[in-house]
Amino acid sequence: MSHAAVLALLGNPVRWRIVELLASGPSTAGEIADEIGSSFRIARESASRHLQLLARAGLIECERDATARLYRLSPRLIGALQALVDRLVELREPARYDDLGTEASAGLEPAPHPDDLDDEGCWCIRKSHELAPISTRASPMYTLGGW
Repeated sequence: MSHAAVLALLGNPVRWRIVELLASGPSTAGEIADEIGSSFRIARESASRHLQLLARAGLIECERDATARLYRLSPRLIGALQALVDRLVELREPARYDDLGTEASAGLEPAPHPDDLDDEGCWCIRKSHELAPISTRASPMYTLGGW
């Protein structure tokens, strides 16, 4: 899978939230659909389509139980993300960003504040207090510092 395809799949807020949910452990399709439905106000069928896209790409795995489907993260997800990060580092090295100054200007994120962690100890960039929401179309988008 190309780097662009991984970014396109995971750049969708619904699919990224699914990955966040599965990072804490396997979940049934119903549990995921309930969480996604309440967070993003989408129908179960829409949540199911997002799960199918991630599964077809090999980023999550589905195991059928007698009465439910159990989803978990695939090892391919970590490999795909690592390959993407490695490629970005390769592209960055020749440019030698020595003149950037601070870590913040280089795009490095500070560790999350304890208030930004949810009940499960998970942190999402969309929860950061430094992010300001802006409205575009039907769903909110977030930018660093309100750009």
